[in-house]
Amino acid sequence: MMNNVVKAGSLLLGDGIPKICVPIIESNHEDILKMAKIIYKSDADMVEWRVDFYKDFHNIDIVNKTLMCIKEILKEKPLLFTFRTAHEGGQEDISYEEYSVLLKEAAVNADIADIEVYRSKNTSKLISYVKKSAVVIGSYHDFNQTPGTDEIIDRLKYMVSAGADIPKIAVMPGCRMDVIRLMEASLKARQILGKPVITMSMADTGLISRAAAEFTCSAVTFGCIGRPSAPGQIEAGTLRKIMNILHSNQERK
Repeated sequence: MMNNVVKAGSLLLGDGIPKICVPIIESNHEDILKMAKIIYKSDADMVEWRVDFYKDFHNIDIVNKTLMCIKEILKEKPLLFTFRTAHEGGQEDISYEEYSVLLKEAAVNADIADIEVYRSKNTSKLISYVKKSAVVIGSYHDFNQTPGTDEIIDRLKYMVSAGADIPKIAVMPGCRMDVIRLMEASLKARQILGKPVITMSMADTGLISRAAAEFTCSAVTFGCIGRPSAPGQIEAGTLRKIMNILHSNQERK
């Protein structure tokens, strides 16, 4: 039987309509908390704090202080801790040692932690440590291309073998067929792995993959409130309307 859901805070990821996650990408403590309050009042299901945008990310104590303030504001909305490295499209590049410290000493205080699985050969040890306290999303981002269907599936498989609770892949399309290929790979991976996956094709061309996340069995889709953190994200409210329409049409069949 498939392990259909993963519990993350108050949410069951992989159950029902895909959950909408929106990012906090402000650079200072005050603006971060302002955005957290805005998101709390929205209908976003969960929040991703992009720590690589934070000017004080080098200071673990300050990071943890801000993290706990965010959690207090969000209440039941789960918080995803992400430090996206420059190699995978983020704002900053740091050593693997500093990356590990951030995850071991800060991300463990969030509900969910994003770990770039291909960052190091030792990532499985890091995942094992963080999993004791938080749900782990293993991730891979390719801003240059869309790999073949088999490679996408193999990468998702590898993330699971490394210990990730949920594998995530985001790729850049060069044409519409690339988007179709990503969506096909998402469906196949969900069946093969027997657990939730998160997939998306980026940029405007790939928008359909975000809106049709339920159709492709992607457990989470990323929108935004204000500035997007990645190409192709649209306002969470608009995304919700589209997803609800698609969901209601599927229910009638």
